Amino acid sequence: MNKMTGFLSGADGVLHSSVSIITILVLMLIVSVRLYRSRRKKAYLSFTLSLVILIAQYALSIALELGAASDPLRGRYLHHVLQVMGFLLVQLGMYQLYNRSRRKDYAVFSAFLIAAAALAAVFAPSDHARTLRLQEQMLHFVGLDVYLLLLILLSFYFLTPHIGQTVKFRVSLAFYFLAHLSHVINCYIYHGANTLYAVGEHVLPIIYFAILFLFLFDRVVEILQAVYHSSITDGLTGLYNRSFFLRRVNQYAVRKIKIGVIFADIDNFKKLNDTQGHSTGDEKLKQVAAILKEEAEDIGIAGRYGGEELVMLVTDPRIKIRNLAEKIRQRVEAETGVTVSVGWSALRSGMSGETLIKQADEAMYV
Repeated sequence: MNKMTGFLSGADGVLHSSVSIITILVLMLIVSVRLYRSRRKKAYLSFTLSLVILIAQYALSIALELGAASDPLRGRYLHHVLQVMGFLLVQLGMYQLYNRSRRKDYAVFSAFLIAAAALAAVFAPSDHARTLRLQEQMLHFVGLDVYLLLLILLSFYFLTPHIGQTVKFRVSLAFYFLAHLSHVINCYIYHGANTLYAVGEHVLPIIYFAILFLFLFDRVVEILQAVYHSSITDGLTGLYNRSFFLRRVNQYAVRKIKIGVIFADIDNFKKLNDTQGHSTGDEKLKQVAAILKEEAEDIGIAGRYGGEELVMLVTDPRIKIRNLAEKIRQRVEAETGVTVSVGWSALRSGMSGETLIKQADEAMYV
């Protein structure tokens, strides 16, 4: 246990914590840069800037602990300044991730950045400060430390409602608040000698940045899902597109699973577009598509085959396809003000997916 606390406290704790956090930050930076290059969203630019600042902050921590800094007092002070600036830019990035940035928002964040810069200027250590005792030197850091605690609390109460993943965001801020509070208590009350608080200020930030990494990772997953969804669906109706529908039908046909296909075509659709306009035609198409999608729920999938042609794959063997096709025809006529011609076909031995769809299409004309 003593070895573990020694590993996480004191100079070793600073080094191990800083290296771990830099590793997470570098991974986040790679993801953020890639997202910004592909999406050009301001949130990723804010994240990128904040991550560069935070990496510099923790690299400076390592340099200070290894005695590589030429001016340790000003090095520690710069560390505090980078910490506050990095935190503010992270919060700006989080806000931009889920909200459209307005001038008022930029003005608020700019005001906090200006306040941080003002505090940094007021409490900046002079040449005379090097001759002071360590406890007296620490007074130069009080303003920024208290200001950061205030920023965390303000983010928790005012920024949280605007973030999509509210619980995760609050948990991350809670860890960061406890980490910084541990630092403040250990620094100003115990003068860095309390092992428990030292462990807290070194370990809790790792958890905070790990949660931030999950935010970016979840965003990548959401983008991939959105890209995949758009590649298999029709933009107007929301139904599956022709290529995806054909692929699913063939998958079932190859496995010789009992399926059926319903083929529907809106009657006189060209005349509807010519006389009432394409916007009316699109609206009627979406209404018919919504009926097919609703009827396909739990028993199959619905797709747009092309133009005003809509199709349904029925995968539930208990469904009587003839009755379902007639139900769809009646619903469309009753609910949309247009009519559809409907045909259907069931898979038989030796049939391919294309043949099944072709038979349903031919049946529609009958």
